[in-house]
Amino acid sequence: MEAWKLARDGASVRAPLLASDLHLPMKNNPMLNEEVARIFENMARVLAFKGQDRFRIMAYERAAVSLRDLEEDLAVIAEAGHLQEIPGIGHDLAEMIEEYVKTRSIRRYQRECRGIPEGLIELMAIPGLGPKTLALLSKRCRVKDFDSLKQAIDKGTLSRLPGFGQKKIDNLRRGIDLWLGGKQRMLLGVAMPLAEDLLENLRKIRLVERADVAGSIRRRRETIGDMDVLIISRDSPRALEQAVKLPVVKQVLALGDTRATVMIEGGIQVDIRSMPEESYGAALQYFTGSKQHNVHLRLLGRERGLKINEYGVFRGNKRLGGKDENEVYGLLKMPLIAPELREDRGEIEAALEERLPKLIDVGDLKGDLHTHTTFSDGKATLEEMVEHAAELGYEYIALTDHSPSERIARGLDLDRLEQKMEEIERLRKKRGNRKPHILCGAEVDILADGKLDYPDEILARLDVVVAAVHSAFRQARDRMTGRVLDAIANQHVDILGHPGGRQLGAREPVELDFERVVAAAIKAGVALEINGSMYRLDLTDVQAKAAQAAGALLAIGSDAHSTPQMDQIRFGVYQARRGWIEPRPVVNTWPFARLHRWLARHATRRHAISA
Repeated sequence: MEAWKLARDGASVRAPLLASDLHLPMKNNPMLNEEVARIFENMARVLAFKGQDRFRIMAYERAAVSLRDLEEDLAVIAEAGHLQEIPGIGHDLAEMIEEYVKTRSIRRYQRECRGIPEGLIELMAIPGLGPKTLALLSKRCRVKDFDSLKQAIDKGTLSRLPGFGQKKIDNLRRGIDLWLGGKQRMLLGVAMPLAEDLLENLRKIRLVERADVAGSIRRRRETIGDMDVLIISRDSPRALEQAVKLPVVKQVLALGDTRATVMIEGGIQVDIRSMPEESYGAALQYFTGSKQHNVHLRLLGRERGLKINEYGVFRGNKRLGGKDENEVYGLLKMPLIAPELREDRGEIEAALEERLPKLIDVGDLKGDLHTHTTFSDGKATLEEMVEHAAELGYEYIALTDHSPSERIARGLDLDRLEQKMEEIERLRKKRGNRKPHILCGAEVDILADGKLDYPDEILARLDVVVAAVHSAFRQARDRMTGRVLDAIANQHVDILGHPGGRQLGAREPVELDFERVVAAAIKAGVALEINGSMYRLDLTDVQAKAAQAAGALLAIGSDAHSTPQMDQIRFGVYQARRGWIEPRPVVNTWPFARLHRWLARHATRRHAISA
C-alpha cells in the first residue's frame, strides 16, 4: 500500500502530456506511473536522510507529483521519446524512467540506497518521521526496520533522546497507525478505475451476461481493502476460466466452478463469484454490505419470519424473492436503500419510516467552485479549464488559484493576481454570453495567526474566496479552532476549503472543534467544502451529515489541477451521498443567479460579474 502514499499539490505549470495529444495508442498499465513515482519519492527521502542538496530532493519530489498527475501510461510516452515534455522531467530523470520501463529497476536508485537497510527506507514514509529524526534513531537506537522502531518505542528508549518528549512520541505513534492503515487499504480514487477496467473486460466475455462490483467500492468508502465482483453466466466454469486469463489479472489464487480469486493491478485481491440469475439481487445486496447493515436486515427479517442470505429471501423453504435488490428490501416493507447509506447508521429506520434522503447526484451539480490553472500549480490554462467546464454542461466555474504563501504551488502575488483578473476579463469578452459564467477566485491560505493571505481590499475584488489551512497543522485544538473561526468571520470568505486538512494515508486531520466551526459557518453564511480530491475527501461523510443536520451550507469542489481532474468531483459527490446529503444545501447545485446573490451577500463585495 506504500505505493498509494500521498504527494503534495504539484508545482509545475505546463500542461501534462497525454498520449492522445501525441496521437499514440493507449496502453493500459495504470500501475507503472505509480511505481516510478514511488521510486522518485523514495529517492527524495533517501537523499534527505543522507543530508544531500535540498534542490535535488525537491526535483525528485516534484517529479513524483507530476507522474501521479499524469493521465497516460509512461511506457507510451517513453516509446514516443516525449518524456522530457512531462513537467519536472529533465534529461536525467527521463533516462531513469526509460531504464525502469525496460528493466523494472533503476541503478542510480539502487546505488543511493546502498548501505541503508531496506526496512529503514520503508519507514521514511511514516508521517511525522522526518529524515533527521530517522537518522538519529538509526544511530542512537539502532532502528533499521519497523520491528526495531516498535521495540524502541515500547521499551521507552526514545524518551531518553534529546527532543523526544511524550507529545512527540504520541505523534509518532499516530503517524505509525496512519501509515499501517495506508499499507493495508487503497484509495477509492485509485481502486475504482481498476474495478471499472476489470468490469469492462468481464463484460466482453461472451458467457458473462452481467457483472457488477460489490463491497466497499460499491458503498464508495474512501479506502478499500479487497474487491468483490459478481457475474451471471449460463456456463460458470467456462466463464471463470476465461475471466482469470484476462490481461488485468496478474495472479490466479484459486479457481472453482462458481468462484475465482485473483490478484489484479495494484495488488488488489478480487473474488469473482458467479451467481444464479434468480439469486443475483440477493447476492449483490449481501456482498455489498456493510456487515452491520446486513446483520440488522437479517434480524428484521427474522422478526417477520423471513430468512435472508445471498441466495434470496425465504419463508421456510419457500423462496419469496431475490432476483433484484428491490425484491429484498421490498419484502421487508421498505424502499431500496442506496449502497452509500448501508452502514447501519440509521438508514434502515429511515427506510421503514419513509424518510430516506433524496441523495445528491453528479447531475445535480451546476458548477465547480474549486479549481486551479497554470497561473499557480495547475496543468491547464484558464481557457482550457473553462472549455472543459462547458463540455461538462456547467453553468459556472470558479478559478481559484493559490495565494502567495503556497510557494511550492506557485501562489499568486498581487501582480500575478492582477494579471489573472485581466486575462479572465479578456476571456469573458471573448466568450460573450456562452456558458459557463467565469468566476475569478482564489484559494487563500489561512495563516497561522488566523489572518488571510491577501488583504481585504484584494479579497473584495474576487468573485469567490476559498479559505483553507495549508500550514502549521499541529497547532493545539483551541488555537487551530480560533484560527479557522477568524477566517470564517472575514466577510469576504465564501467557502472553508477541505476543513479537516487531512490527506488520506499521509496526514491526520487538524485538531478542530467542529461544532463551533459549523455554528460559525452557519452564522456567517459560509459554505463548508466537501473536497473531491481522492487524496482528501474532506469533510468526512460523518461531518457532512452533521453539518447538513445543523443547517450549514456545503460546496462540493473537485480541487482540480487539470481538465481530467475536474471529473474527480464525482468522489466528492460519493462522499456527500455517504453523508446523506441532499442537493438543497449544496451551493453549487444552485442556478447561477441564486449563487451570485449568495456570493454578493455582503455590500462591500464588488463582483466583476453580473447576475
